[in-house]
Amino acid sequence: MSEQRNWIKIWARTVGMPIGETDQDAPTNPAISKKDVKKALAFRTFWIALHVFTCGMIIAGNGKTLGLW
Repeated sequence: MSEQRNWIKIWARTVGMPIGETDQDAPTNPAISKKDVKKALAFRTFWIALHVFTCGMIIAGNGKTLGLW
C-alpha cells in the first residue's frame, strides 16, 4: 500500500469514516498499528485544539466589540 493511501485511511478513520480498498468492498475496521493510532490521535488533537483556539478568539473579539474588556 502506498504511503498516500495509508494516510488517507488513517485520516478517514480519524474522522469516523472508514473506507474500503475499492468502491465495491465494504469498509471494515481492522486493528491498526500503534504508530497509526498515534498519527490519528495527533490529527484529532490538532483539530480540537484549533477549534478551542478559534472559539477563544471569537469570544475575545466579541467581548471587545461589546465593551466587556
